[in-house]
Amino acid sequence: MNDAETTILNRREEFARVKESLDGLAAAHRIAAGVVADMQVALDEILTNIVDYGYTDGGEYEIRVRLRVLDNTLEATIEDDGQPFNPLEVPAPDTHAPLGERRIGGVGLHFVRNLMTDVRYDRVGDRNRLVLRRQLTA
Repeated sequence: MNDAETTILNRREEFARVKESLDGLAAAHRIAAGVVADMQVALDEILTNIVDYGYTDGGEYEIRVRLRVLDNTLEATIEDDGQPFNPLEVPAPDTHAPLGERRIGGVGLHFVRNLMTDVRYDRVGDRNRLVLRRQLTA
């Protein structure tokens, strides 16, 4: 098994299905626990942002998550038809500023950018496509 695709609804309780797919792919390829944990944190953050901010009408929508192992890389592609949002345009938080002076938000996306080897965003038609890549070995 080199890839796994899961389509979930825009509800947090659906995230467990993505974790199951990730765990299955990781077991099949003997991916190190640290790599899997990094990808899981990144997926949770991105999916939470989509569910919390991507849809404003309270409707039910599908989010597609494709996981693949390519060469020395674990890759996740997340697609949704929510509002256009490029997480790479969110400025990094000022981690040196006193807590009371820090801007609210953006910390989770900062973690995603730092945990992943590569992050890419495209708006394809009416869909957001975010690709997360994490090297399997140094």
